[in-house]
Formats: sequence, C-alpha cells, structure tokens
Amino acid sequence: MTQLASRPDSAGGIRALFGHLTALVEGARTSGRLDLYSRAFWIALIPGGLLFLAMQVYVYWQTDNVGLDSHAYWLAAREPETWYTRPPAYRDAFLYSPAFGQALRPLGVLPWPAFQALWFLGCAAILAWLLAPLGWKRGLILAPFFVSELLLGNVYLLFAATLVLSLGRFPGAVALPILTKVAPGVVGLWFVARGEWRKVLWVAGTTTAIVLVSALIAPDAWARWIQFLGTSAGDRGFGSTVRLVLALVLVVWAARRNQAWLLAPALILACPVLGGYGPLAVLAAIPRLLQWQREHRRAPADDAIEPLKS
Repeated sequence: MTQLASRPDSAGGIRALFGHLTALVEGARTSGRLDLYSRAFWIALIPGGLLFLAMQVYVYWQTDNVGLDSHAYWLAAREPETWYTRPPAYRDAFLYSPAFGQALRPLGVLPWPAFQALWFLGCAAILAWLLAPLGWKRGLILAPFFVSELLLGNVYLLFAATLVLSLGRFPGAVALPILTKVAPGVVGLWFVARGEWRKVLWVAGTTTAIVLVSALIAPDAWARWIQFLGTSAGDRGFGSTVRLVLALVLVVWAARRNQAWLLAPALILACPVLGGYGPLAVLAAIPRLLQWQREHRRAPADDAIEPLKS
C-alpha cells in the first residue's frame, strides 16, 4: 500500500515541478528577462564559435585533412575502377552505391582544386539555406560550429537538406541517405508512421527507379557494392545496431507527435560510423524542421491514400 500510495505523490510532484517551471518561463517572458537571457546566450556563443573555427581550421590544415572526404568523391568520379577497392576508414575509400558515383561522373572532368572549391561552396550554400530561418545574425553565429563538415566535405549537410526537402515537396529525397550510408534511410519511416502512403510510394519509387537505371548501366558495380556491404557490416560492431534501433524508435515517436526536428538526431544515430564533429552537421536542419513543424501543427495524412470503400 505504501508503494502504491507513493506513485500518485510522485506524479503530483512532477506535475507541480513542471507547473513551477512553466510559471517561471512565463514570468521571464512577460517581464522581458527571457529576451535578455536569449541575447546573452547568443552573444556568449560568438567567442566559442570563433575559437572552434580557428582550432578546426588549424588542425585540419596541419594534418592535411582538408577535403579528406570530398577527395574520395572526386577520385570516384574520375576512376570508377577504384570503387570498393579500399576498406572503410582508409583514405579515398569509396563506400557508397554506384548510383552516387555515377551522379558525380560529370564533375570528374574537373581538376581536384576546382572540384574541392565547388563542393565547399555548394555545402556552404546549403548551410546558409538551412540556417536562414534564424536570421542572418544568428545564422552567422552558429555557422562556425559546422566548419568541420565544410572542411572534410562529407555528405552530412546534404543529408540535412534531404530531411527538409523530404517533408516538403520532394519525399523521394530520402533516396540519398539510402543509396549512400544506407541505414540513415530509416528516417523514411516517418511517412509510414504517419500513414502518408503516397509519400512512402514516392520514396520507394524514386529509390527503385534510381537503382534500376544505375544497375542497367553498371551491373557489375552493384554486385561489388552489395558484396562490399556484406563484408564490411561485420566490422561495425554491436553499437551501430543499437543506435539503429534507437533511431527507428525515435523516428516513429517523432512522427506520431509531429516533432519533425527529432529527425536530425535520429539520422545521426542511424549513421553506421560516427566520428569527429562531421555528423553533427545534420543538426543544421533543425531551424527549417522547426519551421515546418510550426506550419504543420497537425498531423499525418493530408495526402494519405483513402481506404477503399466496399
């Protein structure tokens, strides 16, 4: 009886705590203190961001790692015969599907410095677009914290853009994480959990169409990639499986509660390999995901397929 009686008391205590916190926030908002705290927070980020920027540029420059990942993409665009010849974590290893390599082929005619500059500017433009809802001042304050991804030239900012585009008019954009790092494609379950079946069909149809066209062009490359995935999967350990399960749960929970911003950390969790600050660049999607969330208070399935009536 004592234990049973303590549970309502605990629940009441938690509700009282949240009520007190809500009252404090409301009091701070009405008195103007919340705006003051907000300004102080953003100002405090400025020296931290500049220090982080300087440290990352120095380290990557000194270790000759500027463009480490984008160089692998450039080499893959120029020399398809090098695909899947290097194991993961090796310099210039190309790990993604043949479709991604084929999409890069037109850029393979560029010399490395031109490719690097184009990739850097493209990723920087994506970052600016993602942070735009914050306004240019706050966007500039946050931008230095994503410099690692700009220096490495991986695909995480592309993933961030994919999350935003997929919730809008281009659900088929989820094909990008599926056809590169594979597991992050779990974010597509957002549409399944919300019953948005037309968007599910767009994701499946777009991905299938890309695979079919690519496989017709280079069937041997697809066979090698599938074999490569099979041999490298065992090297990732149990941790990647746990993170994938957590990502799946987070995506479904977020979908049911219309919390689109949680797709960003879910995608990071699903990445098969996590290292350095690069994957955190996906968090740059949060301002636009929150914007989408405010504009779509409800809920699933404005475009859900109507059930057939008998």
